[in-house]
Amino acid sequence: MLAENWVPVPPEEEQTDESAGPPPPSFDAAAPEYNVLVRRLAKSAPFQKWNELTIQAKQLETELAGLKGADAEAKQSELDLVKVALGDADAAVQELKASFNDDPLALVPWMQALTDLADGGMTTFEVSGAGWPYCSLRQLFGEVPSAAPPAGFFDGAERVLGTFKRRYEKERGPNKVQLLLKMAPNVFADAWATGGAAGAQAAVEAFVERARNNVFGPDGGSDPETGVPEPLDLVQLVWWDFKTADPLPVLKALQKIATDQLQVDEETEEVTVSEPRKIRGIGLVDFPAEQLKAAIQAGVPITCVQVEHSVLVRSAAPVLALCARYGIKVLARGGTLGGLLSEKYLGMPPPDPVKGDPDLDSVPACLDMVNNIGGWDKLQEALAVVKSIADKHGVKPETVALRWQIDAGCFPLVTTRWASHVWRQFGYEGWAHFTQSQGRPGVDGHLFQVESFLDMDDVTQLEGLAAVLA
Repeated sequence: MLAENWVPVPPEEEQTDESAGPPPPSFDAAAPEYNVLVRRLAKSAPFQKWNELTIQAKQLETELAGLKGADAEAKQSELDLVKVALGDADAAVQELKASFNDDPLALVPWMQALTDLADGGMTTFEVSGAGWPYCSLRQLFGEVPSAAPPAGFFDGAERVLGTFKRRYEKERGPNKVQLLLKMAPNVFADAWATGGAAGAQAAVEAFVERARNNVFGPDGGSDPETGVPEPLDLVQLVWWDFKTADPLPVLKALQKIATDQLQVDEETEEVTVSEPRKIRGIGLVDFPAEQLKAAIQAGVPITCVQVEHSVLVRSAAPVLALCARYGIKVLARGGTLGGLLSEKYLGMPPPDPVKGDPDLDSVPACLDMVNNIGGWDKLQEALAVVKSIADKHGVKPETVALRWQIDAGCFPLVTTRWASHVWRQFGYEGWAHFTQSQGRPGVDGHLFQVESFLDMDDVTQLEGLAAVLA
C-alpha cells in the first residue's frame, strides 16, 4: 500500500540531467531499518505467549461449535480459562510495548546490535578493554560511577552490558544472556598487597557488590519472590604481576563468595543456606601454566581460563594441556588476529594506525601481533593459506580461523562490531547478508556444525603454518 498509489499520475519525463545522479531507491517496507519495534515485539516472550494462547482459543472455539450438553460445558470452561490467560498475556504485551517509550535506550543502535547478536545465538558477552568503544557514562546514564567504592577498569562495559541484559531478558525472558566479568585488582594497593586474607576478602566483596549494581541495577537482581540475590555468571581474575603479589588469597576470597554458606541447626540438624553465593564461577585470564596448577592444587574451583590462542599464536599450548587434564574450559581470544585474518587485507599494505580501521579491534595492537609472528609478509603468507581453505569450503577466512579454535577445544571470543559492522568479524557486510535459513543471521552455518568442516589436509596446512611462523 505504501509503495503504490491508486491515484492516476501522469508519467514523469525522463531525466536528462546527468549531474542529478541516480533516482532515490524505492521504499522497502521489509528493510531492517524500518519496523524495529514491531520485529522486537514479535520475538518477545509475552507476544509469543499471546500468539500461542490466541491459536489455542481459536481451536477451542472451533471444537466447541460441534459439541452439546456436558461436553460443551467442559469445553466452554476450558475456553474461559484460556481467555483469562489470553487477557493477561495481552496486558503483558501492552506493558512491554509501552516500555519502549519509557526506556530511551531500548532502540538505540548499540542495543539493537547486541540484540541481533543474541538473537543470532551469541548470548554470552564479556567485558573488554581497548576493543570496547568509548562510552560516556554521563551521556548514556545521566551519571558517573561513585568514587566510593573505587570505580573498576570495566565499569563502563559492565554498565552497558548490564543495561542490555536487563532489556533483553525483559523482552525474551529470564536467563537468556550470560555476562563474563573481569576483576583486575591493583596488586600494589594496600587492600590487595598488605591486607592479607582479610583485606583481600573485603576488597573482593566490594568489587562484587559494585559489579552486581552495574549488571543488575539498583535492585541488585534479587528474586522478587524469595529475595535471594541473582549471582553473577562469571568473574575472571586478571593479575598484573605474579612476582610482586600472590593471587591465591584473592582466589580463595572469590571461592568463598562463589560457594553457598551453610548453617546447621544443632537441634534438628537441618541444613540451610545462611548466605547464598554471589557468583556462579571463577575464571582466570592469561595465567601461566604453573600459576594455574597452583590454583588447582589450592582447591580453587576454576571454571574457565582465558588465553590468546589462534592458528598463528600457539604459546598457550601448555595451559590448554593442563585445562584438558582437569576438565577446565578454555576461552580463546585473538582468533582472527584482531580482525586481520580477513580477505580484505590479502594483498594489501598494512593498515595506517593514524587513520584507523573500523574492521580492526585496534590498529596498533594488530600491528604488534603482526610483528610477533614475523611481520606483514608472514601474515600475507598465512592469510593466503587460510583463504585457500576458506574458498575450498565456501566460507570466509574468519570462519576457518574461528572453527580452528573450536576444534582445538576452545570457545572463541570475538569483538562486538556496532550497527552495520556487527557481523564483519564473520566476513559479512551487515544487514544485507542476513541468512534466516541458517537460523543465525549473518554467520556461516559451517561454524556451528557439530562435526568440523576442516579435513585432515586443512589441519595439516594450518599446523605447518604454525611451525613456519614459530
